[in-house]
Amino acid sequence: MSLVVVGTDTEVGKTVVSAVVLARYARRRRLAYWKPLATGADGDTDTGLVRRWVGHRVEVLEEAYLYDPPVSPHLAARLASRPIDPELILGKLVQHALDDPRRNLVVEGIGGLHVPITDQGYLLSHLLQDMHLPCLLVARSGLGTINHTLLSLEALRKRELEVAGIVMVGPRDKENKAAIEKYGDVKVTAELEWLPRLGRASIERAARRFDPRARLKRYFEA
Repeated sequence: MSLVVVGTDTEVGKTVVSAVVLARYARRRRLAYWKPLATGADGDTDTGLVRRWVGHRVEVLEEAYLYDPPVSPHLAARLASRPIDPELILGKLVQHALDDPRRNLVVEGIGGLHVPITDQGYLLSHLLQDMHLPCLLVARSGLGTINHTLLSLEALRKRELEVAGIVMVGPRDKENKAAIEKYGDVKVTAELEWLPRLGRASIERAARRFDPRARLKRYFEA
Protein backbone atom coordinates (compact mmCIF):
# COMPACT_ATOMS: atom_id res chain seq x y z
CA MET A 1 0.00 0.00 0.00
CA SER A 2 1.01 3.62 -0.37
CA LEU A 3 0.06 6.92 1.23
CA VAL A 4 -0.78 10.43 0.04
CA VAL A 5 0.35 13.39 2.13
CA VAL A 6 -2.21 16.18 1.73
CA GLY A 7 -2.65 19.53 3.45
CA THR A 8 -5.33 21.83 4.75
CA ASP A 9 -3.67 24.60 2.73
CA THR A 10 -0.47 25.50 0.95
CA GLU A 11 2.77 25.97 2.92
CA VAL A 12 1.57 23.89 5.88
CA GLY A 13 4.58 21.56 5.86
CA LYS A 14 3.60 18.72 3.51
CA THR A 15 7.10 18.35 2.07
CA VAL A 16 8.79 18.26 5.47
CA VAL A 17 6.23 15.76 6.75
CA SER A 18 6.73 13.62 3.63
CA ALA A 19 10.48 13.58 4.22
CA VAL A 20 10.07 12.73 7.91
CA VAL A 21 7.65 9.90 7.10
CA LEU A 22 10.13 8.52 4.57
CA ALA A 23 13.04 8.75 7.01
CA ARG A 24 10.93 7.14 9.76
CA TYR A 25 9.91 4.08 7.75
CA ALA A 26 12.64 3.60 5.13
CA ARG A 27 14.94 1.61 7.39
CA ARG A 28 13.12 -1.69 6.87
CA ARG A 29 10.94 -0.93 3.86
CA ARG A 30 11.48 0.01 0.25
CA LEU A 31 9.97 3.45 -0.23
CA ALA A 32 9.83 6.12 -2.90
CA TYR A 33 8.70 9.74 -2.96
CA TRP A 34 6.57 11.15 -5.76
CA LYS A 35 5.02 14.57 -6.19
CA PRO A 36 3.09 14.23 -9.45
CA LEU A 37 2.15 17.92 -9.71
CA ALA A 38 4.41 20.82 -8.79
CA THR A 39 4.69 24.52 -9.49
CA GLY A 40 7.39 27.00 -8.58
CA ALA A 41 10.17 25.26 -10.52
CA ASP A 42 12.19 28.48 -10.73
CA GLY A 43 13.22 27.94 -7.09
CA ASP A 44 13.94 24.88 -4.96
CA THR A 45 11.42 22.21 -5.92
CA ASP A 46 9.88 19.94 -3.31
CA THR A 47 11.27 16.96 -5.20
CA GLY A 48 14.75 18.48 -5.06
CA LEU A 49 14.44 19.15 -1.32
CA VAL A 50 13.30 15.61 -0.56
CA ARG A 51 16.13 14.23 -2.67
CA ARG A 52 18.60 16.33 -0.67
CA TRP A 53 17.12 15.33 2.70
CA VAL A 54 16.34 11.63 2.27
CA GLY A 55 17.54 10.66 -1.18
CA HIS A 56 20.19 8.46 0.41
CA ARG A 57 17.40 6.31 1.89
CA VAL A 58 14.63 6.27 -0.72
CA GLU A 59 13.99 6.61 -4.42
CA VAL A 60 12.85 10.04 -5.54
CA LEU A 61 10.69 9.97 -8.65
CA GLU A 62 10.31 12.81 -11.12
CA GLU A 63 7.15 14.89 -11.36
CA ALA A 64 4.56 14.16 -14.02
CA TYR A 65 4.01 17.92 -14.42
CA LEU A 66 6.35 20.68 -13.30
CA TYR A 67 5.70 24.37 -13.98
CA ASP A 68 7.77 27.49 -13.31
CA PRO A 69 5.40 30.02 -11.69
CA PRO A 70 4.38 29.39 -8.05
CA VAL A 71 0.64 29.46 -8.72
CA SER A 72 -2.28 27.04 -8.72
CA PRO A 73 -1.67 24.09 -11.07
CA HIS A 74 -4.60 24.89 -13.36
CA LEU A 75 -3.27 28.44 -13.88
CA ALA A 76 0.34 27.30 -14.26
CA ALA A 77 -0.78 24.81 -16.91
CA ARG A 78 -2.74 27.48 -18.75
CA LEU A 79 0.18 29.93 -18.71
CA ALA A 80 2.49 27.22 -20.05
CA SER A 81 -0.04 26.08 -22.68
CA ARG A 82 0.48 22.57 -21.31
CA PRO A 83 -2.76 21.33 -19.75
CA ILE A 84 -2.76 18.64 -17.10
CA ASP A 85 -4.21 15.26 -18.04
CA PRO A 86 -5.35 13.43 -14.88
CA GLU A 87 -5.34 10.14 -16.77
CA LEU A 88 -1.61 10.53 -17.40
CA ILE A 89 -1.00 10.96 -13.66
CA LEU A 90 -3.13 7.93 -12.83
CA GLY A 91 -1.33 5.92 -15.48
CA LYS A 92 2.04 6.85 -14.01
CA LEU A 93 0.82 5.82 -10.55
CA VAL A 94 -0.03 2.38 -11.91
CA GLN A 95 3.30 2.18 -13.73
CA HIS A 96 5.23 3.09 -10.58
CA ALA A 97 3.45 0.23 -8.80
CA LEU A 98 4.24 -2.21 -11.61
CA ASP A 99 7.89 -1.14 -11.81
CA ASP A 100 8.51 -2.40 -8.28
CA PRO A 101 5.60 -4.25 -6.62
CA ARG A 102 7.48 -4.38 -3.28
CA ARG A 103 7.97 -0.63 -3.16
CA ASN A 104 5.54 1.71 -1.41
CA LEU A 105 5.05 5.34 -2.39
CA VAL A 106 4.72 8.48 -0.34
CA VAL A 107 2.82 10.73 -2.72
CA GLU A 108 2.71 14.45 -1.95
CA GLY A 109 -0.27 16.54 -2.95
CA ILE A 110 -0.26 20.19 -3.93
CA GLY A 111 -1.93 23.01 -2.01
CA GLY A 112 -5.21 22.26 -0.27
CA LEU A 113 -7.74 19.59 -1.15
CA HIS A 114 -9.83 21.69 -3.51
CA VAL A 115 -7.00 23.20 -5.53
CA PRO A 116 -8.08 23.17 -9.21
CA ILE A 117 -5.99 21.02 -11.50
CA THR A 118 -7.79 21.68 -14.78
CA ASP A 119 -9.91 24.52 -16.13
CA GLN A 120 -12.77 22.03 -16.47
CA GLY A 121 -13.28 21.84 -12.69
CA TYR A 122 -11.20 18.77 -11.87
CA LEU A 123 -9.80 19.35 -8.38
CA LEU A 124 -7.06 17.71 -6.34
CA SER A 125 -9.80 16.03 -4.32
CA HIS A 126 -11.06 14.38 -7.52
CA LEU A 127 -7.55 13.10 -8.27
CA LEU A 128 -7.27 11.70 -4.75
CA GLN A 129 -10.60 9.98 -5.20
CA ASP A 130 -9.37 8.42 -8.45
CA MET A 131 -6.11 7.32 -6.83
CA HIS A 132 -7.94 5.38 -4.07
CA LEU A 133 -5.08 5.84 -1.61
CA PRO A 134 -5.28 6.62 2.12
CA CYS A 135 -4.51 10.23 3.02
CA LEU A 136 -2.35 11.66 5.79
CA LEU A 137 -3.58 15.18 6.48
CA VAL A 138 -1.08 17.88 7.44
CA ALA A 139 -2.46 20.83 9.39
CA ARG A 140 -1.09 23.88 11.17
CA SER A 141 -1.14 23.75 14.94
CA GLY A 142 -2.16 27.36 15.56
CA LEU A 143 -5.20 29.61 15.32
CA GLY A 144 -7.67 28.64 12.61
CA THR A 145 -6.55 25.04 12.33
CA ILE A 146 -9.70 23.52 13.88
CA ASN A 147 -11.95 24.90 11.16
CA HIS A 148 -9.55 24.15 8.31
CA THR A 149 -8.85 20.63 9.54
CA LEU A 150 -12.50 19.71 10.12
CA LEU A 151 -13.45 21.01 6.67
CA SER A 152 -10.63 18.98 5.10
CA LEU A 153 -11.67 15.85 6.98
CA GLU A 154 -15.23 16.37 5.78
CA ALA A 155 -14.03 16.68 2.17
CA LEU A 156 -11.97 13.48 2.41
CA ARG A 157 -14.77 11.48 3.99
CA LYS A 158 -17.34 12.76 1.52
CA ARG A 159 -15.21 11.15 -1.18
CA GLU A 160 -14.89 7.96 0.90
CA LEU A 161 -11.13 8.38 1.25
CA GLU A 162 -9.43 6.71 4.19
CA VAL A 163 -7.91 9.17 6.66
CA ALA A 164 -4.63 7.64 7.79
CA GLY A 165 -4.17 10.31 10.44
CA ILE A 166 -3.33 13.94 11.16
CA VAL A 167 0.05 15.61 11.56
CA MET A 168 0.00 18.99 13.28
CA VAL A 169 2.92 21.22 12.33
CA GLY A 170 4.10 24.11 14.49
CA PRO A 171 4.21 24.88 18.22
CA ARG A 172 2.31 22.28 20.23
CA ASP A 173 -1.24 23.29 21.12
CA LYS A 174 -3.01 20.76 23.29
CA GLU A 175 -6.40 22.49 23.03
CA ASN A 176 -6.39 22.50 19.23
CA LYS A 177 -5.20 18.90 19.20
CA ALA A 178 -7.98 17.84 21.58
CA ALA A 179 -10.63 19.69 19.56
CA ILE A 180 -9.53 18.14 16.27
CA GLU A 181 -9.53 14.65 17.76
CA LYS A 182 -12.93 15.14 19.40
CA TYR A 183 -14.86 16.92 16.66
CA GLY A 184 -13.02 15.26 13.78
CA ASP A 185 -13.27 11.75 15.27
CA VAL A 186 -9.65 11.14 14.38
CA LYS A 187 -6.34 10.56 16.13
CA VAL A 188 -3.47 13.00 15.73
CA THR A 189 -0.64 10.80 14.55
CA ALA A 190 2.15 13.22 15.37
CA GLU A 191 2.96 16.78 16.34
CA LEU A 192 5.94 18.19 14.47
CA GLU A 193 7.41 21.47 15.59
CA TRP A 194 9.08 23.61 12.95
CA LEU A 195 12.66 22.51 12.40
CA PRO A 196 15.07 25.46 12.80
CA ARG A 197 17.48 24.19 10.16
CA LEU A 198 16.08 21.97 7.49
CA GLY A 199 18.56 19.37 6.33
CA ARG A 200 19.38 15.69 6.39
CA ALA A 201 20.38 15.71 10.07
CA SER A 202 17.30 17.57 11.32
CA ILE A 203 14.95 15.38 9.28
CA GLU A 204 16.59 12.25 10.73
CA ARG A 205 16.26 13.60 14.28
CA ALA A 206 12.61 14.45 13.74
CA ALA A 207 11.97 11.00 12.27
CA ARG A 208 13.19 9.29 15.43
CA ARG A 209 10.44 11.00 17.43
CA PHE A 210 7.75 10.86 14.77
CA ASP A 211 4.68 8.59 15.03
CA PRO A 212 5.85 6.93 18.28
CA ARG A 213 3.02 4.40 18.17
CA ALA A 214 3.82 3.45 14.57
CA ARG A 215 0.25 4.07 13.45
CA LEU A 216 1.40 4.54 9.86
CA LYS A 217 3.36 1.29 9.72
CA ARG A 218 0.53 -0.67 8.13
CA TYR A 219 0.48 1.61 5.11
CA PHE A 220 3.99 0.58 4.16
CA GLU A 221 3.61 -3.17 4.23
CA ALA A 222 4.62 -4.69 0.91
